[in-house]
Amino acid sequence: MARTGLAFGAFGVGAIALAGLVLPLGLVTVRTPAQRERRAQRLLHHAAALFIWFMSGLGLIRVRWIGREAQADSAPHLIVANHPTLIDVVLLLAWLPQADCIVKSAAHGNPFLRGVVRRAGYLSNDHGDAIVAECVARLRDGRSVIVFPEGTRSPSTGLGAFQRGAAHIALTRGCPLLPVVITCRPPTLGKGARWHDVPDLRVEFVVRAGAPIDPVPYRHDGTHAPAAARRLTADLRTYYETTMARGEVDDGR
Repeated sequence: MARTGLAFGAFGVGAIALAGLVLPLGLVTVRTPAQRERRAQRLLHHAAALFIWFMSGLGLIRVRWIGREAQADSAPHLIVANHPTLIDVVLLLAWLPQADCIVKSAAHGNPFLRGVVRRAGYLSNDHGDAIVAECVARLRDGRSVIVFPEGTRSPSTGLGAFQRGAAHIALTRGCPLLPVVITCRPPTLGKGARWHDVPDLRVEFVVRAGAPIDPVPYRHDGTHAPAAARRLTADLRTYYETTMARGEVDDGR
């Protein structure tokens, strides 16, 4: 518990330092809002990578990345990921040099996170249909976007219900979805778990990027957008269920 407390304490202090010192200094020479957001997100990428390194150094976690190199130079991405743990977004930010995130509205009021969220231009999940248009605009501008279709952490029994936002974004923009499957063994920091409810042994995370999923075939026969989004979302969920059941993520095949 002491090591976990040290890690989360460092996270809180680091978030305050980022919002109050690092980001303001790093953005002082940047003029436009879009450029400031991109610079802030790059700085957060380095901060996330440092935090993952710190947790690994404490012996809390080990992270294996599968397929990351193949996707490194082909941005922008519409990243779609499952959400088994509290630190999934940190893992993805450590991977991506730039990424727009959709965060819970509570993050905008969190004293540790609100400064970081505001400077990075992260989107709030309470904006309804407008969030689809905003994500499409950012993808069109050459920016990557991270979406968790479940909207919150997965239940202990498996995947939660998938929302259709990612499908609507992909269909509207006409861009592929890049599915990322995250597994955590043994399970920790899941939905409803407290920060200190962690196993004594080192936890292994596997973050696997799959082949892009093209949304175009879902509209090729003139199918209306709502029906196409339902089909794409259903197939996306099936992809996660099948991939996780096969254990491909765990054994690295």
